[in-house]
Amino acid sequence: MNKFRLEKLFQKAKNGEKLIIGFIGGSITQGCLATEPCLCYAYHVYEWWCRTFPKADFVYLNAGIGATDSQFGCARAESDLLAEKPDFVIIEFSVNDEDNEHYLETYEGLVRKIYGSLWEPAVLLVHNIFYEDGRNAENIHGRIAKYYELPSVSMKDTIYSEILEGKLQREELTADGLHPNDKGHALVAGVITEFLSNIMKHATGTNEASDNVKVLPKPLTRNNYENSIRYRNDNCQPEVNGFVIDDSKQVNITDVFKKGWTAKQKGDSIKFRVKGSCIGVQYRKTMQLPAPVAELILDGDKEHPFILDANFNETWGDKLVLDTVLEHGEEKEHTVEIILKETHPEDKLPFYLVSVIACNESCNEFICKEENSILFFTPCFTHNIWGGIKLREEFGYPVEGDDIGECWGISAHPNGESIVKNGCFAGRRLSELWKSQPGIFGKCNTERFPLLVKIIDANEDLSIQVHPDDSYAYTNENGSYGKTECWYVLDCNENATLIIGHNASSRQELTDMVKGGKWNEFIREIPVSKGDFIQIDPGTVHAIKGGMLILETQQNSDITYRMYDYDRLSNGVPRQLQIKQSLDVISVPAKKAEECVIHTAFTQKENCLEELYVCKYYKVFKAKVRGGFSFKKENIFMLATVIHGEGKVNGSEIKKGDHFLIPAKLSDICVEGNAEMILSTP
Repeated sequence: MNKFRLEKLFQKAKNGEKLIIGFIGGSITQGCLATEPCLCYAYHVYEWWCRTFPKADFVYLNAGIGATDSQFGCARAESDLLAEKPDFVIIEFSVNDEDNEHYLETYEGLVRKIYGSLWEPAVLLVHNIFYEDGRNAENIHGRIAKYYELPSVSMKDTIYSEILEGKLQREELTADGLHPNDKGHALVAGVITEFLSNIMKHATGTNEASDNVKVLPKPLTRNNYENSIRYRNDNCQPEVNGFVIDDSKQVNITDVFKKGWTAKQKGDSIKFRVKGSCIGVQYRKTMQLPAPVAELILDGDKEHPFILDANFNETWGDKLVLDTVLEHGEEKEHTVEIILKETHPEDKLPFYLVSVIACNESCNEFICKEENSILFFTPCFTHNIWGGIKLREEFGYPVEGDDIGECWGISAHPNGESIVKNGCFAGRRLSELWKSQPGIFGKCNTERFPLLVKIIDANEDLSIQVHPDDSYAYTNENGSYGKTECWYVLDCNENATLIIGHNASSRQELTDMVKGGKWNEFIREIPVSKGDFIQIDPGTVHAIKGGMLILETQQNSDITYRMYDYDRLSNGVPRQLQIKQSLDVISVPAKKAEECVIHTAFTQKENCLEELYVCKYYKVFKAKVRGGFSFKKENIFMLATVIHGEGKVNGSEIKKGDHFLIPAKLSDICVEGNAEMILSTP
């Protein structure tokens, strides 16, 4: 058993860091039969972390959904759990999965997806049990635990053993032989927290253990389920004939009958084109009888339809069903057509299709066909005391608030990740693609995705700040990249200026000016205009002034040392300054002003890829399209943000505010329309 990540997590908790405690599983994890959500085992375990490490700031994240298995877990782990970057995850599906090879494979896919996350969460496997007869899938789940050297906790060896010995009565802790009551949940939590306490008690604190999963080992199974794409009405457009989109709001993840399609009339149909070797379909079985019955036709094979019967002869509630209609089939594009074959005048509910799930082999050749498709991203946004409203008003981003400072348009940084919004990778994080689909990116040998593209709306002045280089950041910021960045001025006020550089001639003078608060003497302001390009090397003192709208291309880093913030308050207190680190990294003397700013407003060319700047971390270009032009790209990916107008790139429609990636293998690029873009490559 490898305890490295748990011991590392204990140390972070002792240091008082903010940590997310996550859970994914079925009804027991959700808290079924606990009289209050705070009385389920998951919340008890969360409370143990809070009690044990009172200095830390813990967040509770419960992604349990009743009557679901690890196959569905693979498909939803990204959105329901991993999007929040949990630091600790309990995986619990041993009473939901069956003891067979199918669930060995789906469980491994889920474990690999979580344990292989870039931020390296600690993972604990929990094996619950049917207390009436001792059934569970611990046999196959245990094989995964042993293969990946993961810590695991068994209720068979603890609570169930005491029932068999007569020390506990089953009725004391469960009314139905499966779901714990309040006492049962407390007992389950006690087994888990005792296990964690023992590991913490015997932790060496010397990091003698090693983390063997920087790169996961070869899968134990065929592992077709780790890369699962869930097709719902918010990320695909199937052919519909009578099926209607359900656009009602999903309240939480347990509100499972959402983002799907409904149908009432016999003959209504819906047809998907999905890619993969394993396919599942999710629909609602309802106890409100009678209910409709549908047929699923796979790849046009009408002789062998799959029956999707919505009638559910139970009394505990409607059920989300996941039927596998293809397993280890041919890796290709498949058609999935669902036709309503049987309806009744007295049907109380329509047929509800929740999703189609398609899965691909981990490192298959077929998926490489998608490497020729342009990937568009859903950005993320930050609220800042200096932010404004231009990101919403100028670019139409659907973000609320009057303090939106940054749009992280293309990012694989843990503090804000872009999500693919088109094609078979829809719903996937950019960092996940970087890890699992290297063919998209080409000849780029960095460990992490190298770049980050932002749009910044400075409604007020930003703080005076500086960034470290790679060497300083690696040593002092937990192995982070440094931060080299550049700006393209999208808009600014008349007679606008930026703070670029300083006036200190020696390091002693620098220290005296900074510690003496002689900011007016220290800083250097440079006039700029719309269309100017500014390079900010590490060690450069800088600040964006109010009224600026800027597109920033930078290294994949979020390390900023704030020197001066005009004595502003955030939530009633001054924002933290990093004077020591700033003095460590500031370059003296400053780079000449004329070497920092490139005035491009009056030299911009049309219908070409105009090179703005080249350094060891990136090449930045501008394309001003008037009609159209073509160019050849090197065998590496290219990032693009549309800053004006609309058009097409290789047939894909683009508009102002779009952020997209042109994959490495797409070498011949054709641009059409009336648009302007900023593009970059590493």
